[in-house]
Amino acid sequence: MRRVAGWAWKTLIVLACVAYQYLVHVSVIGAQGGAVHVVLLWLPLVTLAVWVVARARNKATWLTGLFAAGVLVYLAQNQERLGLAAVSGISHATAYLFLLWCFGRTLAPGTEPMVTRFARRVHGILTPDMQRFTRNLTVTWCVFFAAQLAASALLYAFASLEHWSAFVNLFNLPLLVFMFAGQLVYRNVRYPGFPRETTWQAIEAFTKDTSLSKSTELR
Repeated sequence: MRRVAGWAWKTLIVLACVAYQYLVHVSVIGAQGGAVHVVLLWLPLVTLAVWVVARARNKATWLTGLFAAGVLVYLAQNQERLGLAAVSGISHATAYLFLLWCFGRTLAPGTEPMVTRFARRVHGILTPDMQRFTRNLTVTWCVFFAAQLAASALLYAFASLEHWSAFVNLFNLPLLVFMFAGQLVYRNVRYPGFPRETTWQAIEAFTKDTSLSKSTELR
């Protein structure tokens, strides 16, 4: 029963993320106002504020920054669709810049690559082949994160708002799923003897990493 409840919560979280992204896209391209627009506009900042209050040591500094961001969002929302588009774009860029920094910094000499660290958390001792594979996979994820940022910037600069919003909001999760599925297929074909883990195990390993876990508080 507990396992079923766990999967139910995971499914609801995924569905909620998909629904939010779709509603943001519709609101951006349709210039919709009203209560739905307001909720979509402020939900990311409110969620981040709750996360900061729960985990940050210097809450005053972080909340001051969030308050300043809220003021900017409030001013931007008066410029037709700019407010929601700005929040959507900033959220997308911030997330991928953060992930690129998290993964990229572990590729420095003398540092264990991020995916290698995840694999070690799940499987324990790793063979040399698996260490090389996980290092290369860390590089691949960095390329993916950088490509997301570059594609978003190019679409925003040269394409229509509708096409940019579709990429940022509608194609974001499918592209992530494609990356996860692609790495699993490649590993199973190229290295059939490697131990396997589920996508959720990989996500849990990421959230339990020392740089992101509750044991390491924000400063």
